[in-house]
Amino acid sequence: MVTPKSLRVGIIGPAGFGGSYLSVELLNRGHTVIGLSRKPEKLGKHERYIPRPVDIDEVSIEELAKQFEGIDVLVSEYGPHTAGAGALLYMPFLETVRKIILAYKLCPAKYFLFVGGAGSLHIPGTQTCCVDHPDFFLAYRRAISTSLAHIAYMEERLGIMGTSLRRYREARLAESPTAEDKQVMAEYETQIRSKDNASDFIKAGRTAFMFFDGNESFRWSFVSPSALYRPGKRTGRYEVSVDDMVLEGEQKGDDVFEGRLTGISVADMAIAIADEVEGQKLVYKHWSATGDISEDLPAPAYVALDAVEGGSK
Repeated sequence: MVTPKSLRVGIIGPAGFGGSYLSVELLNRGHTVIGLSRKPEKLGKHERYIPRPVDIDEVSIEELAKQFEGIDVLVSEYGPHTAGAGALLYMPFLETVRKIILAYKLCPAKYFLFVGGAGSLHIPGTQTCCVDHPDFFLAYRRAISTSLAHIAYMEERLGIMGTSLRRYREARLAESPTAEDKQVMAEYETQIRSKDNASDFIKAGRTAFMFFDGNESFRWSFVSPSALYRPGKRTGRYEVSVDDMVLEGEQKGDDVFEGRLTGISVADMAIAIADEVEGQKLVYKHWSATGDISEDLPAPAYVALDAVEGGSK
């Protein structure tokens, strides 16, 4: 194995939400980061940051494999590069994931970490994925509506979806709900129960795991950040779970999720992923990490290389 201090880590989506924090974390640890996206230079400049512009949606498998040359570990933080709910599509995401995997198998890299979503995690004690349970999306929306940090993140990233969530929050927290407040809550929850705007994309993340599950033709690790994954404080602490979603407290009533969802800040998730890049202890595992998100203050959804210790170089 390559020694941790000399790893060349390719990151698909280096300037995005998780990718930008991971890039900074790895650079702070002394690694070289190769950024792979349409505009990787957006992250900034550093002597150990190598931007490789590539439109992953458009290039061939063989062309993409060439972009992976000289990489020890590849991390996919791939996500849609357009904003809003219209970008959260099932089939385009899965087609691109397939392309990334096939390209990776043509390159000499030794380890592939794929960052998916919480929807593929199992409800504890079952084989049911969270995203397939009818109560998941409403519990999820209620949980994130309690967080100003999460709402600010959603507004920055998804526009009108975040704005409608803020209005829902205001209606839920009203001391004396008006008829309008009650209507806002009823309409919002009816829509979520019918079909959450993000459900197709979250289900795509769940289905993407099938490319990995039981497949030992290459070394992989599938990372599912916990449900309340958002910008926040870097505490340096996290706990790992395998396959299952971590739920807190005891179930009350019929809803297994209500009031029990856990989370992690993007900064602490970057630590967990960087630790796995170096340690490689969760090979062929589907895992998640949870952390302390009690400090509910809005934080940047993206960072740049001037956040690297000592500044960009």
